[in-house]
Amino acid sequence: MVTIVIFGFLSGLDNLEVMPAIGIVPMRASQRLLIGLVSGISETAMPLIGLSIGRLFQRVLAPVAAIAGPIMLLICGGLIICLSLKERETAKAIGSKWVLVGLPLSMSLDNLFAGVALGSMGYPIVFSALLIGLISGSMSLFGLFMGKTVRKWLPEKVELVAGAYLVALAMFKLLH
Repeated sequence: MVTIVIFGFLSGLDNLEVMPAIGIVPMRASQRLLIGLVSGISETAMPLIGLSIGRLFQRVLAPVAAIAGPIMLLICGGLIICLSLKERETAKAIGSKWVLVGLPLSMSLDNLFAGVALGSMGYPIVFSALLIGLISGSMSLFGLFMGKTVRKWLPEKVELVAGAYLVALAMFKLLH
């Protein structure tokens, strides 16, 4: 069980890194909860798939996972910057179905590989997936609401900073 908790925590670190930047964008609490819910579902479904399928995904999808997440971050960061510069409401873009589904899915690819690793070692499928999803999803939700709290102390155009952070993070991940 300790191994599963460690995998869940490590898989959730990227959520804790990205979600506060998304949480800085002004949005209703219901939007934050919806993003957190979709994130939690993705964070649970991916290790479930990984645990079920095993090593096959590790060989086939490893190159895609290394690029898909950072590209999604780059797109989201660019979108936030553009909307902020045009003085459009960034909350509507963050609440769009594309971001609502695309970002959590791309961020949960690491959970897929955690599931593959655990599945290849014979860990229980449903219990492991639920525990990893609970830990990673909670870290997403915490990050989203932490961003809202941080926003209170930041200037009005903070979306530019959030967008720039996501772009820089994406570039860092793509280059390393």
